[in-house]
Amino acid sequence: MDFADILAQWEKEQQNGRKKGIQVKREPGAAPVSRSEDRQDADNQKRINPMDLWMRRYGVVDKDAAFERMEEKRRYSSAASIKKLPFEAQLDLHGLTREEAWQSLDSFIGECSRRKLKKVLIVHGKGNHSAEEPVLKDTVRAFIEKDTRLGSSGHPSGAEGGRGATWVIIRASLHRS
Repeated sequence: MDFADILAQWEKEQQNGRKKGIQVKREPGAAPVSRSEDRQDADNQKRINPMDLWMRRYGVVDKDAAFERMEEKRRYSSAASIKKLPFEAQLDLHGLTREEAWQSLDSFIGECSRRKLKKVLIVHGKGNHSAEEPVLKDTVRAFIEKDTRLGSSGHPSGAEGGRGATWVIIRASLHRS
């Protein structure tokens, strides 16, 4: 049923209501009304704006909001566009132990997720001063792989930290608002 059908049905009901002379119930003690006022009251009670009926039945699609959602999906779909996003927050883990770094990462990502940030930078260092192997770099990698709030990640340009830092996209902020 489309709008034209609803409008035709409404017009038909209006004509049928006039022919039948619909009676309106009045409260006891109310002043008597003329036949034309009675019919007009009945028509006013029965009459429904066809546009209102259409809107209640089918609703409205917000095309601007739909366009913005599609544009945001497109913006975050290519790797090149993700790399171009600016960092919205940064965490420096230099000098922390593995356990301290894990706790700092958890609270930092939680806060960034609550603030609906999209891309953050985690500075962990290259591990040049570690006795055996890079501790913080491996801890950050393990945290990113384990945490479901996080998505794509990579290393920034040399000027922004190179292999001594990792950027990460926070999934929770993309479409869960």
